[in-house]
Formats: sequence, structure tokens, C-alpha cells
Amino acid sequence: MKFLLYLLLFIVVVAFGLTFSLKNPQLIELNYYPDVVISSPLTVVLLVTLLLGVLIGVLAMSVSKLRKGRELARARKEILKLSEEVQNLSRLPIKDSD
Repeated sequence: MKFLLYLLLFIVVVAFGLTFSLKNPQLIELNYYPDVVISSPLTVVLLVTLLLGVLIGVLAMSVSKLRKGRELARARKEILKLSEEVQNLSRLPIKDSD
């Protein structure tokens, strides 16, 4: 069911992109530096901008995920160490203070 929903969403997005592309075929000029002028269709510029935004978002998210992964590994190592310490302490005989 989830697959069908994603497939339907993909088809709608592709249909929207195609109709947008067909209705806006004009070329635009991007002046990046004084001597650099890029002439490209509007849809290509928007697609490249979208992909750059996704790439920047993925990079930002991956830095956070790596940081959390290292923190999780440290916490698991500490849990293992503390579990071993609890097991060692539970094996010690209990002395009466009588």
C-alpha cells in the first residue's frame, strides 16, 4: 500500500514537472561573474537549484547523523563496561556486619 502511495506521488510530481516544463520553455540568462553568462531553460535552472538544495540538506543531515552515531557508540561502550562491573559486583560475597 505504501509503495502504491509513493508511486502515485512520484507520478503526480513527474506530471507536474513535465507540464511546467512544457509551459515555460523560455531561456533565461544567469550572470554569475562579470564575464560568465549562462543561458539555460528555466526548468533546468530550477532543477539544478533543487538538486543543490537537496545535496546541501543531505550533507548537513549526515554530519549530524555521524555525530549521533559516535555518541551512541560511546554510550553503548559505557553500558557494556557498567554491565560488566555490575556482574563483577554481584559475584562478590556479601559480608555481614554482625
